[in-house]
Amino acid sequence: MSTEKRNTEMGILTGIAIILVVLGHLDMNELSVFGLFPYYSFHVMVFLFISGYFYDPANEEHIPGYIGHKALRLLVPYYICNVIYGIISTILSSQGFAFCTPISFKTLVIEPFLGGHQYGLNFPAWFVPALFIIEVLNILGRKVLALIRLNDETLGRIHADRDILVFICTLAAGMACVYLAQDGHVWGAYKTPGRILFMLPVYELGRLYRTRLEEKEKRIPDVLCISLICIVQFIIYICAHGMLNFSAVWVTSFASFCFVPYLTVITGTWFWLRISRIISDTSAGRGLDRIGMNSFSIMMHHVAIFFAINLVTYAICMRLPENGGFDVAEFHSNVNYAYQLGGMYAWKCIYLIAGILIPVLISGSRRYLFQLLPKPSHHRRQY
Repeated sequence: MSTEKRNTEMGILTGIAIILVVLGHLDMNELSVFGLFPYYSFHVMVFLFISGYFYDPANEEHIPGYIGHKALRLLVPYYICNVIYGIISTILSSQGFAFCTPISFKTLVIEPFLGGHQYGLNFPAWFVPALFIIEVLNILGRKVLALIRLNDETLGRIHADRDILVFICTLAAGMACVYLAQDGHVWGAYKTPGRILFMLPVYELGRLYRTRLEEKEKRIPDVLCISLICIVQFIIYICAHGMLNFSAVWVTSFASFCFVPYLTVITGTWFWLRISRIISDTSAGRGLDRIGMNSFSIMMHHVAIFFAINLVTYAICMRLPENGGFDVAEFHSNVNYAYQLGGMYAWKCIYLIAGILIPVLISGSRRYLFQLLPKPSHHRRQY
């Protein structure tokens, strides 16, 4: 399979993952496969898996440039949006919206690396600073490991395949973090390092999959593969009494053994990866790939789109008897509130479609404007 083909599959998987994020924030479980694959048991981790999949060891020879490129690609657009949402949040907090806080040096610069929920409307983007830290730790750790010389023959063979060694070490640290979190020891200042330790193994799994597992996994027939995944997931579901969801950002809600979150990440990611491969040559696949290309914009803006819809709905409903069923208290306190006309659940589809398509249009417009700018003539290294 060509690199372009693999990239298309990962693009589709990215599109599916960001749709699951939006669905999760709307409390819509239509793609959870009858509850067998709950979104919060894997969906955020899919982005880490994909990022690790595309990691290039050649960048270890240009670490400052790599880190600078990642900062430019991830942190600069994040902080530009953070300033904008900080200003909006300051205005909204003065109007009684409980999920907003005024802009300050802490909320603007520091809080993104601590919690990432500082301004409410862009809270899903907490993942971006965390991903940056993981990218940096990964390349620095691999560079240090490359400098270590192991004399023992067995360890030397393991060292020869760093992807296995790195994954084993990070997985052990991640499971230890889950174990400590279950006993309430990952809190306060420990949340940030705990989050990174918990998420890092999935990034390394993406790299390991590409180098050691992908070619073997592709040989499994589709029906057999999906059946196997569902059977394993059903066993996990039964053993964990259906309590598979967890919070990656707060490192909480681990209701089973410390290895179960990683099992559900593997099964959930594997299930949707195989679906991505099956539909890669279809029009649906191309549409999802397009959505995946705009995942940053969707992650950053979809909750703000929810709020904008609510704001318009609020202005209309205030003129109707009994406010048209609009819950004013929820509107002011719950950033994920979605109005349902007459209690109709399907009304949430408006939020879903707008939360995906409008950020895609925003991203597309931004790319179009950049294309109008003069392009530099010198060659830039690609990281």
